[in-house]
Amino acid sequence: MILAIKESSMIHFWNGNKSAARQAYEHQLLELVLHHIGIDEQVHNDMTDYPNADDEGAVLDNGADLLVTVAGNRKFMGRDFIEVPTPLCKGLLGWRVPIIHHSRQGEFAHMSEDELKQQCVGVPNTWVDAELFRHNGYNVKEKGSLAEMLTWLAQGKVDFLTLGANEADEVLQQYDTHTASLMIEPTKALRYSFPVVFYVNSSQPQLAMQLEQGLKIIINNGCFDQLFIQHFAKVLKAVDLESRDSIALENPLLPMIYR
Repeated sequence: MILAIKESSMIHFWNGNKSAARQAYEHQLLELVLHHIGIDEQVHNDMTDYPNADDEGAVLDNGADLLVTVAGNRKFMGRDFIEVPTPLCKGLLGWRVPIIHHSRQGEFAHMSEDELKQQCVGVPNTWVDAELFRHNGYNVKEKGSLAEMLTWLAQGKVDFLTLGANEADEVLQQYDTHTASLMIEPTKALRYSFPVVFYVNSSQPQLAMQLEQGLKIIINNGCFDQLFIQHFAKVLKAVDLESRDSIALENPLLPMIYR
């Protein structure tokens, strides 16, 4: 079924506060969904970063039509939006690999989970991971931007940070001036349920229905899998999650619908 299109000249998609790897995938996924439901409106791919959590939480209030975020993101608590409850990344963002200083590779390889919790994990400001790590008993430093956190990691001011397995390698390449001394730790992966979904402006219920319909179409016809493989097959092979020790964490922010 093709639903009637949203009445506007452009769809405003806020795509900031995330890695370039996620931005590219989520923008192309949105375009794919819209194409399969017959919407040919131009998408304004707004990659503005907001260092303040309140500003990020107000994106929909300030006119964006939709965004992609982690289900249960508390920055949007108390605000009006429509959640499209179809996970967009096969749970991949919840597979996190540690980023460490090269000189500490041997040390991290032999750390137990309890010892890892005693290390200082750096989390950039506004990232929802900080609350999740605290809930699981980790020693968290939440501060600054991703670029700043990578610099502090290189300087030894934090012990590690974690990135999604789908984005870690690209982030290190993207910030190469900050990361010459850093590496993806090869023996461990931290795993928690971390679905990313569309949040849609509450004034656009028809757009939310269109997105849900379009996602069903591309999942059923295989286009969703094709796009996922196109973006992530190579990096998943390189990071080799199956060979890593998996450390399970609980996500206290996860809405009941995803449990």
